[in-house]
Amino acid sequence: MILRDPAEALDPRVQRLWLVQNLLVAAFVALLVGAGAAIAVVAGSTTAAWLVGAVGGAVVLALVPLAVLAARLDYRHFRYEVMGLGLYVASGWLWRSHQVVPHARVQTVDTTAGPLLRAFGLVSVHVRTASAHGGTSIPGLPPDVADRLVEELARRAGIEEGT
Repeated sequence: MILRDPAEALDPRVQRLWLVQNLLVAAFVALLVGAGAAIAVVAGSTTAAWLVGAVGGAVVLALVPLAVLAARLDYRHFRYEVMGLGLYVASGWLWRSHQVVPHARVQTVDTTAGPLLRAFGLVSVHVRTASAHGGTSIPGLPPDVADRLVEELARRAGIEEGT
């Protein structure tokens, strides 16, 4: 089940964030391929260098459209909703995940924003529980939406400020 209410979707900027993250992975793979080809040249095997370069280059070229597709599909398939029972989070297009975090199990609700999230003007909300799973996260929210979500979840969980 995918929730369709746009108010429960992530900010569209998170697609660009995920695309940048995916492209950074592709760039890292390209560096590894280049290093592998350079090592083969230093070892005196130009055939191996060409092979590493050709196969690795093909992999890197395949990663670029996959990075775009994955960012779009991740965005389309991530939804959340604060319900009477708890926080419902659905995610994943390849491996689907549906999770309900009961309000009574919530221990902390906080926000984080690393350098890339801040560059896109977004934050993540982390809901921690006492369960073995540990909770859930909602990435890619504008700060005002995240603040309202944190406030609502904390209120429903009975978490008071300063405790």
